[in-house]
Amino acid sequence: MEDDKYIFQLLANYIEDDPDDMVNFYDDAMNLIRGAAADKNIEFDGYFRERWEISADTIFEFDEDYFEDEDRRDLYVFLSALVDEDIFNYLHYVWHHVYHEELTEDIVERRILELKEKGVTF
Repeated sequence: MEDDKYIFQLLANYIEDDPDDMVNFYDDAMNLIRGAAADKNIEFDGYFRERWEISADTIFEFDEDYFEDEDRRDLYVFLSALVDEDIFNYLHYVWHHVYHEELTEDIVERRILELKEKGVTF
């Protein structure tokens, strides 16, 4: 629960820094949420362990470089929101500020489908 307060405070700080720059807010917020999902070890298609930890000789910080592709980052965040209530709540906060509508599971599923149709994968 303490992590929730910290993440929501960071999100609020992002907005306060430049309330008119929702593009930058969205980008910063999605990177923060992606990190929170990674900290929870949320996996899809064996993304974390099977592909990278087992094949690596040493453990290294892979996530930031791997998620430089914003579509891949967003796919991971939206998929994580479907399986984790905290991640959904963080995404809801961001979605509400950027798009001025309530985030629903339908919206999340639609975004996932759009990204997959673009060919985005892990």
